[in-house]
Amino acid sequence: MGNQTDVETGLGGAGTQHSESTPMPHTDTALAAWNAILDVLEMAVGAAERTLKDPLGPLSVAPQTGVEPLPEKRWQPPAPPGPLPAGARRRALALSAAQERVARKLEEARMDVARQLHAVSSVPGVGDPSGAVYLDVNG
Repeated sequence: MGNQTDVETGLGGAGTQHSESTPMPHTDTALAAWNAILDVLEMAVGAAERTLKDPLGPLSVAPQTGVEPLPEKRWQPPAPPGPLPAGARRRALALSAAQERVARKLEEARMDVARQLHAVSSVPGVGDPSGAVYLDVNG
């Protein structure tokens, strides 16, 4: 095998480099495991970004098949397969920056919703329990 390098681009244009010059089975396995973890985390950041752009997501469109969307499963952090390989460092740093950026945007959106809810709740009669609908005059 020659000295080839395959570059994969992650979030933010940073990439991981896979070198085929001297394959080390343990290193290749660890890098593959970390790349799989980074793939999942990048998909989660992408999903959060899409939610910010369209908060209702699939709920904003009438269901075509009559099947309701499944609720999201609670996320469990993956067990790290050992120390982060040097080949995944740039990608992990780019992912970390993307996570921080999305977290800030989510916090801003949360604060905006809180302000809106406060404004709506300050209007008299909004959110008050409704009165009786029927009056029993015979009983």
